Amino acid sequence: MAVTVRIPTPLRNITKGKDEVQVNGENVKELLDNLDREYNGLKTRIFDDNGNLRRFVNIYVNDEDIRFLNDLSTNVKDGDKVSIIPAIAGGVPATKKETVRVYLSYPPKLIKSPLIWECGNKFKVVTNIRSASVSEAMGLVALELTGQHKEVEKALSWFKKNGVKVEPIEQDVIEG
Repeated sequence: MAVTVRIPTPLRNITKGKDEVQVNGENVKELLDNLDREYNGLKTRIFDDNGNLRRFVNIYVNDEDIRFLNDLSTNVKDGDKVSIIPAIAGGVPATKKETVRVYLSYPPKLIKSPLIWECGNKFKVVTNIRSASVSEAMGLVALELTGQHKEVEKALSWFKKNGVKVEPIEQDVIEG
């Protein structure tokens, strides 16, 4: 089954300049494996050494984030559109401080939970709420986290494990 994969600009040197390619596969993982067979080196830019999606690499199937579907096991069908969207971010040595800006989307059951306060106490990060919009149905917070790379990573993973959707806002800022 042919699926259209949209290739972001930073990866087009691997796909010989193509912004879209047709690939076959039953699910996202198989699709990416087949894509890498055709365009060698693509997977190393998308996955880390442990086989996990790299930090802030987002994959969408028909505009749905696979993290909220079945992750890499998300099925695809003929005519689907898959988008690989890397956030503008770079690797940071673990000893340097970084500031990461993210949107946190809270489902209704978590709106009254003090997760940002808990995060600041649980991890060695400074939390700074840049803006927030909260209603009975949803909470959206623009949050800035500053700390050593590993601590920021742990904090972001912790939010996700607690049911909060985490999306990058802009390029990370690295401090000396």
